[in-house]
Amino acid sequence: MSPLLQRVLLAVFVVVDIFLIVGAIRHVNSTPPSTDLPAAAPAGATPPPATSATPESEPATQLAYNFEAAEAVSLSVANDGTIVYGTRGRCSDPEARVQVSTNGGAEFDPAKTGLTTVLAVRAASKTSIAIVGTTADCQVKQLNSSDAGSSWTESGKVELWYPGVNQTTTVVTSRGQSKPGEGCVVTSISQVTAEQGRVSCADGSFWGSGDSGKTWVQLGRLDNARVATFLTPSAGFALARYNGCAANAFTTNDGGVTWTPGGCISGDPARAIAATASRLVAVVDEDVYTSDNTGTVWKQP
Repeated sequence: MSPLLQRVLLAVFVVVDIFLIVGAIRHVNSTPPSTDLPAAAPAGATPPPATSATPESEPATQLAYNFEAAEAVSLSVANDGTIVYGTRGRCSDPEARVQVSTNGGAEFDPAKTGLTTVLAVRAASKTSIAIVGTTADCQVKQLNSSDAGSSWTESGKVELWYPGVNQTTTVVTSRGQSKPGEGCVVTSISQVTAEQGRVSCADGSFWGSGDSGKTWVQLGRLDNARVATFLTPSAGFALARYNGCAANAFTTNDGGVTWTPGGCISGDPARAIAATASRLVAVVDEDVYTSDNTGTVWKQP
């Protein structure tokens, strides 16, 4: 190759290289595409408003939420298809309603517990069910069942986290009562481990504790969130008002900092949601719904 041709080719390579560098810089510095996700932000940050794909979408700002603790539902689902849920009630009410299904929600049987309220439930399997509630004199007890709720025995201690009996701003753990955050009206509690838990609040904020409620950290926010559950400290699911739907499913993989919308459940209000690694269960109004694809499609069992 002649020296002249070598110099020509070198000049061409230099020009092409400069062109590629300029293009890369423009790409890095360009404005990122907009998102249609609902508002979510880390603790202390003010979330931007969510954009909407349709004119009928509700605004992303937090809507007034008249949370009635006595009408809340505690819900749990196990890997073997056992589902347990109970209505909150009041200490002075008659026996609280508790329902148990051992076939994935296709059929439910009433369980006689003698409790006037249900504050928390946990279903590990049909032979391992725990319920925390109160008696008529408002004494908190934990009952355990090894036969799908046919009979119950009183536990010597309360192991489950539960909301304050007569107030909506406290969580009770093994350390006693604590308040997740200023102004937080507790709408749902997820006990992930013996010491780790997550709380959703009526203002759309999420709080977490890793020391049984001794200290709390705001994790994020999902405007118009109603209830939530967490499988791990990072993986969670929620039901929120979104795009005209009163119970739209959302998922998070970063502890509630950001949320991704899924499918809509018809009905109002969203009362509870529970999860296993392969299934979601929700109570909306008086009906039970299940999803096998992380909340994209919902059906009644």
